[in-house]
Amino acid sequence: MRSPTYATQQASAGQTVMHAGAAPKALPYVESGRLHAMVHLGEEGQRVVPVSFDPGEIAMCSHLFSREPLTADIVATVDTVVRWLPRATMEAAVQSHPELALPLLKFLAQRLREVQARERMWLRRGVRARLWAVLSTEIDGRRPAADGSWPVQTTHEALAERAGVSRPKLSKALKEMEREGVLRLGRRMITIVRC
Repeated sequence: MRSPTYATQQASAGQTVMHAGAAPKALPYVESGRLHAMVHLGEEGQRVVPVSFDPGEIAMCSHLFSREPLTADIVATVDTVVRWLPRATMEAAVQSHPELALPLLKFLAQRLREVQARERMWLRRGVRARLWAVLSTEIDGRRPAADGSWPVQTTHEALAERAGVSRPKLSKALKEMEREGVLRLGRRMITIVRC
């Protein structure tokens, strides 16, 4: 079997590598750096869990044979080199070499268990921990403003959705953090004062 040629991509910190809603023709394999996926977990309140992928990992491997659009944005949290693995090439390899199916299924099952474990760990966290995790991904790899703060353009609704919490709980946590001097609230803007 001929060795396929893989496309590579260099992504800078904060760059979106794959958008939610895209039908993936290839999957990103992390050669160096780190990718971060905001994964939508279902219908109820559009809960979202951040999952990170380190070197040697395939991002969103559970979507390997799915024909449905992705349910996650995948972004680089630091400068990252990605090798794109064409799904058609993988499918063709399994069809022409059926003995590859079992190791591939074992690999996918293991990766899926890892993602599910990260999901369970995330859902056990409190509101503030979830909120801080989401805000941290927004500023990861970015330089602070001249005054040392990190402005984040977002809305309470978007933050609540990404953190998987209700709007009232999110608002309460944000106000507490503002009183403590951790952040400042503005219109469609949250400024992180200290990490």
